[in-house]
Amino acid sequence: MDSGALRIVQDWYRTGNPDLLSPDIEWRVLESFPAGGIYRGRDDVIGRFFPSVKAHFSAYETHPKTFMADGETVITTGHYRISSPSGVPGEADFAHVWTVRDAALVAFRQIADTAAINARSGGC
Repeated sequence: MDSGALRIVQDWYRTGNPDLLSPDIEWRVLESFPAGGIYRGRDDVIGRFFPSVKAHFSAYETHPKTFMADGETVITTGHYRISSPSGVPGEADFAHVWTVRDAALVAFRQIADTAAINARSGGC
């Protein structure tokens, strides 16, 4: 297990520090997820993805539960805690696959229960 890669992913969930993202990160979100698609680069993820996805909910939180690391790959499972625009709460499970290189997050791939997410979103 590469404890450095694991530590960087855990730091991301704890702090959301954009400096942990590589300037060239590839961020892949399911097309059926609000704001789904491929985002390229730190500025695209921070400036376009997060504001866009959060606009679909009155609350949007990521809660990781388990972490599995193998070399530069870290897999995280957990759940999103969300609320619809009118405040109806819900949860949806996720798995996130991260690639860490040179002490930076260089790739992200999301797998999620999009049916549960879309039941609470303000529309895709």
